[in-house]
Amino acid sequence: MDDDAIVADKIDGIPHPAETLDLIGHEETTKQVLQQYASGRMHHALLLTGPRGIGKATFALRVASHVFRHPDGTNAPVSFEDINPNDSIDGKLAARSHPNLLHMTRPWDEKAKKFKTQLTVDVIRLTVPFFGTSRGEEGWRIAIVDAADDMNASAANALLKILEEPPHNTLFFVLSHSPAKVLPTIRSRCQQISMKPLQEDQVLSVLSKFGALDGLSNDDQVLLGRLAKGSVRTGLMLTRQNGLEIYKSFMNACSRLDKPDWSQIQLMAEKVTARGKEDGFRLLLEFANEFMEAHATGRVGEKNDISSLARWAQVWEKTQNSIRLTEGYNLDKKQVILNLFQDMGEVARG
Repeated sequence: MDDDAIVADKIDGIPHPAETLDLIGHEETTKQVLQQYASGRMHHALLLTGPRGIGKATFALRVASHVFRHPDGTNAPVSFEDINPNDSIDGKLAARSHPNLLHMTRPWDEKAKKFKTQLTVDVIRLTVPFFGTSRGEEGWRIAIVDAADDMNASAANALLKILEEPPHNTLFFVLSHSPAKVLPTIRSRCQQISMKPLQEDQVLSVLSKFGALDGLSNDDQVLLGRLAKGSVRTGLMLTRQNGLEIYKSFMNACSRLDKPDWSQIQLMAEKVTARGKEDGFRLLLEFANEFMEAHATGRVGEKNDISSLARWAQVWEKTQNSIRLTEGYNLDKKQVILNLFQDMGEVARG
């Protein structure tokens, strides 16, 4: 396995958070956590929540760097220091070799040559030697669960047991994109800290550093910033999967729902369901979900009577069922899209 495959969910060509420690935004969260650390009243487990790709892992790693550098919290500053590429602590974090940091993610399946779909109990059990016999440097030991949403039941129960009786001088960062999926007993043993999506200009600033805005017009950059919804990861996926083109095609088709252009819809469906275009299919469904949800809740559209809202809600629910069946039984994805526009057209025509 090459180095780019070491960490699950890493995007090809984009540095892992540990390799940059470049945190954008989250000033309020930074102030809150570092003030707690300086006060000596730091909770032993922080549940960092927020959408995927907004910087939760980067934030946890920046706090780890801060704690390793200032093991006595009472003498620690309440802001992050500038990143020093020659610093030994940050160097170890970048190389993922710091002995007092355990970053737990979905493991690599050597036989299948891909990452497992779940964060397994074997990974969580790495905490036993990490906190026990294989103690590294003196001072704090920090474990990052990235992400708790990926844990299976056995892994969640193993984590719960550790959180109930945490070792001395230990910090846990439990990351979650959807905290409702995390066991209530785990949530109750953590201090939940909600991290907000980034501002559109912050997302675009990061994307620019990665060259993701190259060749995009100003209008497309504005659209990308809006569609990214505060997530750098979402912005990157949009640029790499022709997300802007898919969005424009979808919205163009939706502008004529009362008289659908089936040739256009058919072409769009073929493009996003072609072999190797699974991400494009998922993007289109995300756009469709947002479109239907906006109509079902009365945020858009001229027909906001109860009957119309109910019909939109029914289309949304029917589409969700179709998606689940498609994923579970490998059904025809193109037909899901055609059925979607058929159903939306019937609602639009009243």
